[in-house]
Amino acid sequence: MATGLREKSVDHRGEELPAGIYSLVAEDDSTASYKVRWREEDGDGVPRQRSKSFSVRKLGSPDRALEAAAAYRRGALAAVKIDGSVARDDAAGAMSVEELFQEWCVKRGADLSESYGNKVVRLWDNEIASRQVARVRLDRLSRDPSILTRMQDDLAAEGMGAAKRREVLKTLRAVLRWGRRRHPNALTVELSGLFELPSQSRTRLAYAADADGLERIIEAVLGRDSRDALLPLRDAAFVAAMGFTVAARPSEWLCSACWGDVHDRSVELQRASEVGDQNAVGLKTGARAALLLSSARERIAAYRKALEARYGRQPDEALVFQALGDEGPIWEERPDGLRVPVPWSEDAYKRWTARVWRPARDVAAKAPGAPKGLATMRFYDCRHTAISMALHSTLVIGPHGMNLHNLAGWAGHDVATLQRYYAHLIARYQGSDPIELERECKRARATVKKKPFKPKKKPAGPQHDAQRRRRARRHAGGEPSRR
Repeated sequence: MATGLREKSVDHRGEELPAGIYSLVAEDDSTASYKVRWREEDGDGVPRQRSKSFSVRKLGSPDRALEAAAAYRRGALAAVKIDGSVARDDAAGAMSVEELFQEWCVKRGADLSESYGNKVVRLWDNEIASRQVARVRLDRLSRDPSILTRMQDDLAAEGMGAAKRREVLKTLRAVLRWGRRRHPNALTVELSGLFELPSQSRTRLAYAADADGLERIIEAVLGRDSRDALLPLRDAAFVAAMGFTVAARPSEWLCSACWGDVHDRSVELQRASEVGDQNAVGLKTGARAALLLSSARERIAAYRKALEARYGRQPDEALVFQALGDEGPIWEERPDGLRVPVPWSEDAYKRWTARVWRPARDVAAKAPGAPKGLATMRFYDCRHTAISMALHSTLVIGPHGMNLHNLAGWAGHDVATLQRYYAHLIARYQGSDPIELERECKRARATVKKKPFKPKKKPAGPQHDAQRRRRARRHAGGEPSRR
């Protein structure tokens, strides 16, 4: 009881109060507040005496305070009768959506990949943090969920594209879903149903080349100018690993596949055992295995032989395409003393596609017999090419038609997803004579080897000559090294 207040069983009009309701009276006999008492079970099931006060000053009058106290006691008794306790007001109700996002970053961010976390933070800062919804308290959002509907209308009225709106709304929905699970007494309503995500129509069907097109690209990769003879071998192995593995993703080869996971006919793509481990970045559909063809296996073996000839034997836990430094593959020493391999960064992968993949693809597209569309082929399309070859092979086509279940297992899809994304390829090969994958790979490799393509070299420009002279001066000691 507050200092200077007396508890009485009559109200401000002098009338008898109902059982369980008391008035708190100041020294001048004015009613300061009304208190409600009841018994309920605590979290351990032990009965406890509970109370709650309703201030006359905050509610505006003694009548309103008394009315609120009586209503609360009726609700408390009903709740106790049903559940044994009364739901408490959550202090998180005073949090804003922006503060909820900060909590999400701290407590949820450890479970996310670095690239995805950076993407979410960048999207939030640019598109959500400056809007009114970021300043709304969680309890206000529970009382007026239409705030989210009005925000979606504003995004469309501003002319934001459907793809961008979809990403913004998915991010906000994910944070509010997490907040709903974390603070159910603050976010008292389920808000997910209020989000209307714009439909994401595909503008381009999955492009697939063929074994000859892949071999031409590998030929161009091996033939490019490089000051380090190891790098073309690595790059050719990477292209072959993507194009002749049914069916891996770039991130799975870069972040998950270790030397000990590469077998004669398959590569195992392991889910990382520790939460937050960078290896988890590469696995979209969990741990699985992908079918490894000889054209990939042999080039990976050639790269490993050259790598070990220079840097010594590579342990089984080393990544196949581990980040390379001056001293060889880079390892990170963790605080617990564990050494872990360092994968390529997202920036390194983007620079590789710009410096190696695209120039080699452009050269291969000029070769005689190159498949149509090769000049615009993305590196991820190597996965589509591997799946396309499998759809045209004895792996899928049998005497009784197509059986997609085996291929869906290798690709990390369910059958419905495989049919949806590759319907045009399934229709293309349905009823055709199947190929044998290993025989097709060997035929394409032999064809390219028998008829190599050597494009005409363009004369070097003035910038190339200036760089060559600068390197010569640096090697002669006339200019400091630039790192």
